[in-house]
Amino acid sequence: MEKKNLRYSINASAISRYANRNFDLCLRHLPISSGQQFFLLRIYENPGIPLNGLAQMGFFDKGTVSRGVQKLEEAGYITVITDENDRRCRKLFVTPAAAPIIETLLNAREEWNCALTEGMTDEECLLINKLMKQMVQNAQTYIAKKEEEVTCNKEH
Repeated sequence: MEKKNLRYSINASAISRYANRNFDLCLRHLPISSGQQFFLLRIYENPGIPLNGLAQMGFFDKGTVSRGVQKLEEAGYITVITDENDRRCRKLFVTPAAAPIIETLLNAREEWNCALTEGMTDEECLLINKLMKQMVQNAQTYIAKKEEEVTCNKEH
């Protein structure tokens, strides 16, 4: 099989766009968008996560995370607490006001995962998850090497 004819990026991109559409439909009656749902769920699942941890977890740049967090904070769904030992470190926590939205998000995520794996066996679900994690790791390694090459070329 020729790897060049496989369309991994197109398929991954399509799934991502459909996931965003799904969350937008599920959240249409709530004051939050698909772009913010990732941040809110990760903060809920990781109380006290710092901004940079949230960025790393979602492979986002810090500016994107800062804007998303700011919107959630302004809406009253999260609180940002500055670390006592390191004033540069800001820890994130959900507020009670976020509870109904989080419940909606968790249900939407479960329904979406069921839709994605429709017709697959448990073994196939585990395999696709394992393979996708490997592809993410491969992408991270590849980009890190590319960024290092660019940095080295700028220095010379």
